[in-house]
Amino acid sequence: MKKLSKQHQQTIFVIYAEDKKGLLGQILVYFNRKNFEVKSLNVARTDISDLVLLTLESVVPENELLPFTERLKKIIEVYAITTYDTSHQLKKTGFYRMAAIALNNNIWQLLGTYGAQLSSIGNDTFMISKTGSDHDLATLYAKLEGPHLLGFCKSGLIIEESLVPFEIL
Repeated sequence: MKKLSKQHQQTIFVIYAEDKKGLLGQILVYFNRKNFEVKSLNVARTDISDLVLLTLESVVPENELLPFTERLKKIIEVYAITTYDTSHQLKKTGFYRMAAIALNNNIWQLLGTYGAQLSSIGNDTFMISKTGSDHDLATLYAKLEGPHLLGFCKSGLIIEESLVPFEIL
């Protein structure tokens, strides 16, 4: 994996915004214009009907982080933005598609050891899901890797401390 230079840091943007058509595209235009790599993106509805929580993981030059964040705040639909460095663990969910033949005692032991779940079973395959850090997901991947691992993906979730009452926004 490519190491980031000191001038670039991986940053997690937590954005509370009004749920409007085109909002995601409007936000991503800012990242594309600056050629900032987006590593993961998650959009989640909140308990307030018109409010969404966007969690975006990106690589941003350190000297551009504050002015870039201030520009994002000027988008009319955006209520609040908080940035976090990667010392705050972004929890993700990993999904592992396995060949049905691999469903044995070893798999059950791995599920227990790594806190993963059997999420579905089909005729020829089954799915395992696990929530954790990138490191946690990669560790389980290494244990499952082989001819029976048919596919893998992960999706970004949230930083737990980013959930705040609307009044604080």
